[in-house]
Amino acid sequence: MLRAAVVGATGYTGAELSRLLHGHEAFEVGGFFGHRTAGQPVGDVLPSLRGLVDGPVEVLDPLHLEADLVFCALPHGQSAPIVDQLRAAGHIVFDLSADFRLRSLSTYEQWYGSHGAKERLAEAVYGLAELHREAIRSADLIAVPGCYPTASILPLAPLLRE
Repeated sequence: MLRAAVVGATGYTGAELSRLLHGHEAFEVGGFFGHRTAGQPVGDVLPSLRGLVDGPVEVLDPLHLEADLVFCALPHGQSAPIVDQLRAAGHIVFDLSADFRLRSLSTYEQWYGSHGAKERLAEAVYGLAELHREAIRSADLIAVPGCYPTASILPLAPLLRE
């Protein structure tokens, strides 16, 4: 069983991910991290986990985090500096923001503004398993694709290969 932590667990994406991970047999959620809700009981902040999860929402400390992998569910632009800290502490990170989906810094900055960890852009693997399965197996930073790009890329990939 993999011990997972969710950073940004109390936002919409983090809450849904937390619920899915909690019900998955391969994962044990070892930490729910949030900034504004730190100290509040997880069940009060995430009603879908009320009665299932004891303990408070925690403040993230990347150096003392005990997890096999970390899901970062922070908004675009806020995720990169936290992911940088998590990677510097040696954690495997799945980032759900757009912060590591684009290889080109200039394209990222055109759409999202300044990047908080631009030196890590080349390190990230785009997490679309249908196209990058082997690279994902050994990656330490996985940029989780969004739903719209996935819906567009998957049907077009075979055409582009030809």
